Amino acid sequence: MVVRSNLNAMNSNRMLGLTNSYIAKDTERLSSGYRVNRSADDAAGLAISEKMRRQIRGLNQASRNCQDGVSFCQIADGALDEVHGMLKRCEQLAIQASNETNSDEDRLYLDQEVQALSAEIDRVHETSVFNELRVFTDAGIVPDKNGHINASGNQESPSYTMKLGENTVTFGVLDINGNIAVKSGEQATGTENSDSIKNSALAGLTVDAASMAVSKLNGLYGGLFTAASSSDIKVGLELSPQSPGNTLATASLSMSATDSSTMMSYKLWVDTSDYPLDISDSSKKANLAATVAHEMTHLVMFDTLTKGMIGGTKFPSWFVEGTAQTSSGDNGWFNLDSSSSDAEISNYMSKIETMPYGAGYAACMYLGYAASGAGSVTSANIAAGLNKVFKNIADNIKDPDVSDTDILNKAIKDATNNKYSGISDFVNKFSSAGAGSDEHNFMKSFITARGVNGAGSLFGSLNDSEASIFGNPSGSAANYKINKDTNWYSNAFGSGFTFPEDLPSSGGGAGGGNDRAGFQLQVGVEAGNLLYVHQFNASARALLGNQQMSVATVASAQATMDIVKDADTRVSAIRSYYGGVQNRLEHTIHNLDNVAENTTAAESQIRDTDMSKTMVDYSGHNILQQAGSSMLAQANQSQQGILQLLS
Repeated sequence: MVVRSNLNAMNSNRMLGLTNSYIAKDTERLSSGYRVNRSADDAAGLAISEKMRRQIRGLNQASRNCQDGVSFCQIADGALDEVHGMLKRCEQLAIQASNETNSDEDRLYLDQEVQALSAEIDRVHETSVFNELRVFTDAGIVPDKNGHINASGNQESPSYTMKLGENTVTFGVLDINGNIAVKSGEQATGTENSDSIKNSALAGLTVDAASMAVSKLNGLYGGLFTAASSSDIKVGLELSPQSPGNTLATASLSMSATDSSTMMSYKLWVDTSDYPLDISDSSKKANLAATVAHEMTHLVMFDTLTKGMIGGTKFPSWFVEGTAQTSSGDNGWFNLDSSSSDAEISNYMSKIETMPYGAGYAACMYLGYAASGAGSVTSANIAAGLNKVFKNIADNIKDPDVSDTDILNKAIKDATNNKYSGISDFVNKFSSAGAGSDEHNFMKSFITARGVNGAGSLFGSLNDSEASIFGNPSGSAANYKINKDTNWYSNAFGSGFTFPEDLPSSGGGAGGGNDRAGFQLQVGVEAGNLLYVHQFNASARALLGNQQMSVATVASAQATMDIVKDADTRVSAIRSYYGGVQNRLEHTIHNLDNVAENTTAAESQIRDTDMSKTMVDYSGHNILQQAGSSMLAQANQSQQGILQLLS
């Protein structure tokens, strides 16, 4: 027996220390529920577990994101359900008005309800929101009358930039394959193919046509474009098959503002299914250029005048589209000629509200003539008269307390020197004008002035053909440059810019005045796990195919029945889209929840403690702790024998 080194006690003490350590870990695991509480417990397991935890939390948030998307779709569907109901009521009123047992006064009462319902459709379009994000937007997609929806998604495009006097106009171009379009003769690289080369010719023509339109309008409207737009103007241009609403081309503009600045975003969309990529045909070139001129007129008149000039709810369609059509000419909509009888001319004039591109165009040409006070029907006289109307609008639009309707009423009254008291008086007299009236005599003179091949555009003489005006682009866009950017372009203006009335303003973000054609939902845990949800233009103008409902006459009521039928199809198409998206999102939610559950189970296998096993270990270690304490005591007690010998 030795005294200095009590090996039994040392061994017992070491084993007791190990047992205490095991008990501490068992206690920690039992109290926390985790097998791995620190990296030292399982370094590899902790790393895997933390990665899974990130995935689980991301999956749960993505599931909530999808639920937000479902809520958005439900709000859109609920709003469109009301629109459906209003359209069916309009159809009922049109059928009632078509019955010739009603008097003209009866139809006017019926028409009042139709116009009120049309205004309510616009209100639903403008005020339906989810978390301050507009559900429907002016920049949204419009299904065609057959219910087909064509959308290009949220892709990137290159751009063309050109200089127009003191202003720079930039056009972003996206070809149908998503490739960068290059100028004819320029070296093509990467994935560009022959289609994109042809498309670049289309893009170049479009830019030239827009350049000519803007420069002509700059003089036509008395320099208002330069005065209003003190900074560079950028217009997004997208070239792809079937533009919104199955139209030849469409222009969109959105705005937002603060007290110190205004942001305006433009987009022009040209349908390449109507204008093929190979546009060697000069008539097709001219027709495309004329169409672009029409749409650019919308943008410039918005820029210089008011929201109503690009199809808002306050200015009538015949004025909005008719004034834009004065730039492009009739584009084939005007179907009267020297052989037309007085009755045929009167019948055509009566369609001012249901044929804004044709009869509305003729009415605007007459309005310009009446405002000029000139004796001869020429493009210069008509342009001078329209300038008086536009100048009157521009002078009065600055008053925030005056509505668009009152402004246009005043402009028509003042420009025509009280010949017409306002919108209704002008429409009534023009649509009911018979042989011998001023309006009817103008139409006959206008038909003669246009001649056989005249386009009727204010960009030249009335008898100049479309090809002579638009068929030979000047090449003023030759100094463009190509940059990758979005096909929407935003332009910042300072505080001196007059912000059009009746538009919401915001400091940025998705809410308020920002107007987009869709938004993204983050539906996964990794970047790029996105689901793009399209937004639609559900305004009355869009749903009615740029036409206007009217049941004031039997003929207009008959036309309204077809208009409502097409609008009903468009609303059904939008509701079907959102219903499909909602079902898709619900399945996405189920999948995300399932993956989150299974990932949680897998993470639990790594991180969580097995309570029954740990309890067994804890009990065993407790017994060992008690035994170890006893053995240590006995080992220490064995040394007491030496003291007994010494005593």
